[in-house]
Parts: sequence; C-alpha cells; structure tokens
Amino acid sequence: MDELIKEIKENFLSLLDKDPYSLVSPCPYEIAWVAMIPHPNRPSEPMFGSCLNWVLNNQTEHEFWGNCNSGSEKPTLDCLTATLACIVALKKWNICSDVISKGLEFMDSSNAKKLLKEVEDHGCPRWFAIVFPRMVELAEEVLKIKILKDDQVRNILFKARKNIFET
Repeated sequence: MDELIKEIKENFLSLLDKDPYSLVSPCPYEIAWVAMIPHPNRPSEPMFGSCLNWVLNNQTEHEFWGNCNSGSEKPTLDCLTATLACIVALKKWNICSDVISKGLEFMDSSNAKKLLKEVEDHGCPRWFAIVFPRMVELAEEVLKIKILKDDQVRNILFKARKNIFET
C-alpha cells in the first residue's frame, strides 16, 4: 500500500511540475502562492518552476494578472490581489524587476483606482476585505514601498477587515 501511495504521489507531483494547470484552470493568485514555495533540497529555487514561469508569461498587456470583466478589458477586484501576489512571487526569487515595475504601475493606474473607488463607495466582498489588506501589507514588507497610497481607501479596507475579524 505504501508503495502505491508513493507512486501516486510521484505521478501527481510530476504532472504538476510539467503542467500545473492540467488539474484546474489557472488562477493567478493561487499560482503565485505555489510559485513561492521553495524546493526542499534547493531552497534558493522554486519547487514548482512552471508556476513561476506562468507568472512571468501571463501578465496582461494592461500590466495586471487575472481576468477582465466579460465583454470589456477592465480588470476585476481579484486582479488586485492576484497582481500583488504575482509581484511578491517574482520579488521572492529576485527576478524580472521590469515585470514587477509594470505590476506596480497597474496598482497605481486609473483602472485600479476605479476599482478601489467602487469599494470605497459601495463596500466590498468579505473575501476582498480579508485578502487584499494582507496582500498590501505583504507587498509593502517585501518591496519596502507604500502600495496603497490613498489613505482614505486604505483606512476603509483595513477597517472592514478589522470589523470582520471582530464579529
């Protein structure tokens, strides 16, 4: 039985390393997190290099990672968290500073600001109120720069997260 489990595990990991998207559709946020996992025997390298390659090769022409609203080229809220996760993954391995810069340009773009303005005006989903502030904190720690420059939006988002955790 142990031998069978070992064989299944090896086949699964082999499949993931060759094509991690064969099991699920690509989601930039999750792929970025997998790309950050260091190889157990070579911690200076990613365990899943194909995920890091996916991050490198799937930034949109509008400088974010993720999908647009159907029928438009406008990013969705999940593009904000996905873009930050992809930026952090690239920075973890100290590669492609030009791609990181483009991602940061998106975070400061009018499209990102419009999304955050909608959050400010109309609120946001609970998942976003939890995930986005933490991704902002993580990106700021890693990059040593202020990501969310609008203090009013920042305060609203961080307060929304605090309220969720206190209820």
